[in-house]
Amino acid sequence: MKKLHLFLLYTTIFFLQAYLIRFNIGSYPTNGQEILIALTTLSFLSIKVFSNKLIQTIKNIHKHWVLISFILLTIYSIVASGLHSNLDFYRHLKFTFFAITLSFIFLETFQTAEEREKGIKVMGMGAIMFGIFSAFYNFAGLNLAHDLRLTGPLDAAVYLAFYIAPFFIYFTIKTLQKKEAPILAIAAALILLATKSMGAIAAAFFVILFYLVTRKKLNKKSKAGLALIAIIIAAVIFNNKILPTIQTEYSSLDERGQIWQVSAEFLKEPSTWIGGLGLGQFQENYASNVKEIIGQEPLDYIVLQPHNILLLFIFNYGIFGLIFLLFLIYKISKNETSIFSLIFLYFLIHGLIDTPFFKNDLLILFMIFSQLSLGKPSHKSPQN
Repeated sequence: MKKLHLFLLYTTIFFLQAYLIRFNIGSYPTNGQEILIALTTLSFLSIKVFSNKLIQTIKNIHKHWVLISFILLTIYSIVASGLHSNLDFYRHLKFTFFAITLSFIFLETFQTAEEREKGIKVMGMGAIMFGIFSAFYNFAGLNLAHDLRLTGPLDAAVYLAFYIAPFFIYFTIKTLQKKEAPILAIAAALILLATKSMGAIAAAFFVILFYLVTRKKLNKKSKAGLALIAIIIAAVIFNNKILPTIQTEYSSLDERGQIWQVSAEFLKEPSTWIGGLGLGQFQENYASNVKEIIGQEPLDYIVLQPHNILLLFIFNYGIFGLIFLLFLIYKISKNETSIFSLIFLYFLIHGLIDTPFFKNDLLILFMIFSQLSLGKPSHKSPQN
């Protein structure tokens, strides 16, 4: 039973992007990821029932306060803003439920440092394999972006970048620590670069730079090389993001400006601070109000998230969401810097201009890395 559970768990975390395999069971819309998580949950519960440890396992959730916080925040959002009848609410509710479930199983199954490192490595190798598959899928002309960015099947280039960036950081730092061969770091780097997602690339580079400056003694050649890379990234960002904003009527920065302008208007309402807009309700509120607020036709009506981590937690959960996020940042910053806290730093940096975690696989990554950043695991493997 234990071997079956480990097989299912490793398969699930390797194929996190199986949520792209969408289908219906009767009238219920589901996907490959949800099926894998459901099977993994059944195997996990079976082990605990037959070993008479189910009650203790349920009690163990108090150790994972990131997961508890998401549960409480979700309940508060429903109480404060009410149940919503639209699809976005139920999608976000389902995202949260499956993310909490898999994160809990991951953390309870892998309790030693070695086990968790192996789990993250399997997850990272799955991300790289998905990136390679995406490349072949694109080269076959099945999902080629107009600007030749590497996109995931049925998904955007930016989401593929969100998915790859944490593992690029992980494998790169492991390589710098001489604990991994560079092949995985190089593969993740090439996939990340091919997405042309400048937010993910810049944020990931900053995290690696922070690690090198704070943990390594750099010689002059290393410093010069890093400075050159920083200049190249800055030049590309200026050319691809800032220059189009100046020269044309549309760029991603122009769109973000409209998003943040509308968000600022929402924040003028006391009710927004109290209960947020409701779980997953930003899109509906944005589409209904953007034209009136900015006084013209918006660049886009379909805006799923507010493109800022602080705004995201406020709009989903109100003031308690913001307090949770700030407290989480404080707690992690008090701990000794680890590879997991560096990945959490990536989420924060990229989160200033985007929302790289409120999506099936990305929310799972955010929860797991946030919880792992908070403390040290046990050193003895638990007996199942």
